[in-house]
Amino acid sequence: MFSSSANGHARPISARGLTILAAIVLLVAASLTLVQAETSPIDQSESLTLNTGDLLLVSSSRESLQFVEIRGNLSATRFSSPPSYPTDSFNFTSTIQGHYTIRLAFSHPSQYEVTMTVEDSSSVKQERASYYVSSGQLLLTIDVDVKAPDPATTIAGSTVWDSFTGWTARFGDAFPLWVKLLYVFLGLQFVAVGYKWIRFENSMREEESLTSRFDRGNLFYLWTEVLSKFLLTAFLVILVAMSGQFILLHVLRFMFLAQVNMLSLWDLFVLGFAAGMTAIAYLAKLCLEKWFDLKPLFQD
Repeated sequence: MFSSSANGHARPISARGLTILAAIVLLVAASLTLVQAETSPIDQSESLTLNTGDLLLVSSSRESLQFVEIRGNLSATRFSSPPSYPTDSFNFTSTIQGHYTIRLAFSHPSQYEVTMTVEDSSSVKQERASYYVSSGQLLLTIDVDVKAPDPATTIAGSTVWDSFTGWTARFGDAFPLWVKLLYVFLGLQFVAVGYKWIRFENSMREEESLTSRFDRGNLFYLWTEVLSKFLLTAFLVILVAMSGQFILLHVLRFMFLAQVNMLSLWDLFVLGFAAGMTAIAYLAKLCLEKWFDLKPLFQD
């Protein structure tokens, strides 16, 4: 490149001049870029699905909301309508199903934050989106689909009897089948034998003039004795069965080196429960005998 001198002759531009010219061009281009970035708005969009009655809340950390545009059936909607703009919040709710488009424009010369929150009918809030803007404009478009809430499944109130039967079923699951069958078989045997024994004692007393029939207290005592003997017998049978299987398996493994797979009968919970119930029944019989003098006079 060349420049004109005073005497009309052209002279070349120096390298220093070219450098200064290039720096000026770059500064101007950067300034124009910054101005364009500051003036061009940020465009964002969100999609939401709300239940009827849910509250949509859009809030800003500064009064940056400039205008709001809503498209849809507005006959059953409620939304904030401040007396003047700019403002710092907007809320929207609808009581009917439908689709709505909400456009919000934010603008502020300094930094600000925009948060979108949904509050349901139970006053539970959930943040859906948030934006940080250093400065300038933010155009936020929200597509809202409002639908009817899912029908709540009603849980039938449980009665005391239902709770008791449920607890009994869960408690019975802790016992193996053979233990249940053992208790049922021995229980029927002891009830039948105990009934015949008490009936025989009563009939013998009717024939004797010096003794009277058993009263209710003595009858109750006799049945507690039958119960304690039944529980003691069941406990001994369970203990013998479990111990016998335990000894048999160890003998087979020790003498014949045989790995025998069979149903395990050993259960500490069942054994402890049987022992505890036997002890409780025996103590109850002793209390009736010692404290209330309910031990009857048996016939020889």
